[in-house]
Amino acid sequence: MRIRAVFVDRDKTYLSRLVTTLNAKMSDKLEARSFSEPEYMYDYVKDIKSAVVIVNEEIPVDFEKIPESVSFGYLVEMGGIAECRGQKAICKYQKIEDLYKDILNLFSEKAANDYKLQVKTDNEKVFVLTSPKGGSGVSTLACAFAMKKAREGKKVCYLNWEDFGNTAMYFEEEVKYSMSDVLFAVKSKKANVAMKLESFLQLHSSGVEYFASCKNPHDIFSMTENDVETIMQEFVFAKEYEYIVIDINFSMRGVFQRVICDYPTEIFLVSDGSESGNSKVRKCLSVFQMMEQENDCDLIGKTRLIYNDMSKRTDCNIVEQPVKTLGAVNRFGQATNRQIMEEIAKESIFDSL
Repeated sequence: MRIRAVFVDRDKTYLSRLVTTLNAKMSDKLEARSFSEPEYMYDYVKDIKSAVVIVNEEIPVDFEKIPESVSFGYLVEMGGIAECRGQKAICKYQKIEDLYKDILNLFSEKAANDYKLQVKTDNEKVFVLTSPKGGSGVSTLACAFAMKKAREGKKVCYLNWEDFGNTAMYFEEEVKYSMSDVLFAVKSKKANVAMKLESFLQLHSSGVEYFASCKNPHDIFSMTENDVETIMQEFVFAKEYEYIVIDINFSMRGVFQRVICDYPTEIFLVSDGSESGNSKVRKCLSVFQMMEQENDCDLIGKTRLIYNDMSKRTDCNIVEQPVKTLGAVNRFGQATNRQIMEEIAKESIFDSL
């Protein structure tokens, strides 16, 4: 499905460059057309079932001549503007990939009942990483794992559903949208959810696709089990990822139980190898056994331990655990989270997965 994107601007040089670039780089996703006067645009869209029309903010518009099924936005000079005269605003000067996301976001508003992405759940591998002990480095491991598989050529999605997650610590970010926007779209159900979420998706230079963490940490606490199901079934599985990496706090909340019981191919339980960390992991495994009985699911059989940030002198492995150990990652001295992530991605701990 290709989106018709129609631009109206009196700067013919800008239009020519924009349309040429869009049609060259996004030809499989959209068809771009341009007009220097609105009268030609009205004639073009009058019989079109669906399209996106984006008009320079300085050009008067007769909205009665634009079909109800056509999405509309203003083309503005400055970035950071959300609306112009009650309509969505799209910045003229931004990366083509970001412009496409804005077009897709706008198009989704009128495409609620016309387009659905096909759900396919047969081939995805879902890995859930969690720990009952804070500071065990779960996010660093999860991002490193996602990055490693993406660099191997796999199609990878990373979902950070931590209470206070911060994807900017691991991926370079200049993001307009975040998980806050994802949850708003899922809850409001006013647009095509799959398209809306596609427009919020970020792409790291390694090839990992992800949603940026919530702008307001409070938003993640509003996520419900139904929201999880919508995100997974209507979007994530429909994208046909080969690897889906979910980074989430261990808790007894319904959202965690839904994620841990319904989706994982494997569960990676992380300990820092300390006496305190190992004690909490033992208790976590006891909780898993109770959840298995309550939810008729296999958790222990899917769980593997990872020891992270290990110190050779003081840390120790768990004795008599009912699950297998995937491996251990030693402590990295003075380094940033991104540097540690890069180093872990080079190690062999995830090679067999």
